[in-house]
Amino acid sequence: MLQDDESLALALRGGLRGRFQGTFNQLENAVEVLDDYMLQHLNPAEYADLRTMMREINWQLAYLRRLGDHAADAAAAPVLQMLRVPAPLELLSQLHETVELFNELTVGGTRAVHARLETAPGLDVFPTMGDPALLDGLLVNLFTNSIQAVPEPDAVEITLTCTQNQLLYRDNGPGLPQDARRLLLEGVWTAELLAKGGLGLPLIRAYCTAMGWQISQPEGERGLLFTLPTCQAEDLGMLHLSAPDTGSTRRRRRLYESELRLYLSAPEEPSDT
Repeated sequence: MLQDDESLALALRGGLRGRFQGTFNQLENAVEVLDDYMLQHLNPAEYADLRTMMREINWQLAYLRRLGDHAADAAAAPVLQMLRVPAPLELLSQLHETVELFNELTVGGTRAVHARLETAPGLDVFPTMGDPALLDGLLVNLFTNSIQAVPEPDAVEITLTCTQNQLLYRDNGPGLPQDARRLLLEGVWTAELLAKGGLGLPLIRAYCTAMGWQISQPEGERGLLFTLPTCQAEDLGMLHLSAPDTGSTRRRRRLYESELRLYLSAPEEPSDT
């Protein structure tokens, strides 16, 4: 039985997502009807001239759909942060699975993207405190931010490095702008960031806060350094090093398929039939 507050948060999240998805489905249906009308009533040259605009509309709808999901997550985040209690977590096993899934899903996309996991010598397990679902949200936002930050057509290279009680995240992009870095590290908003919008960085900060992880910038290099809480000796008995359960694996795959589709799939072409 879920606690009342958690039930409320999940209902709020589900309700918002459902409302957004319903609206976007109606808009996408309207675009399909419009495309079919143009195909039937325009000559081929006129229709070809409008294909670029139709591709842009489809891309913007996909982007708005993702923003709707983020807005639903952000609306429920304050309540879930109070209820999510960090539990013992073996970080390496989830990182291994996540990196393998990420590389599997990005093969054959519109961009060359690859992630790799590095560990310090002798670091075979990484017991810490966290939450698997929040960690998924943190990582998928980091990955999509990297894909957006690296200029096209350059390949996107992502490296996660585990050392004692720390996780270093790096990519080959230009690094965070000063205002974005202050938002992520200090929680300080600027007028420019408010004008740009977007929820990825605030969600990354919220996930870390909920798990008790600290964010900093490594001295002398780009990237983000996460300092993780120590798993106390009395908690080690609760730590299960077995493979992730099937339900978590399915949920993780659905999340990554949904989030990565926008950035690694070609814009949907209007129908020719």
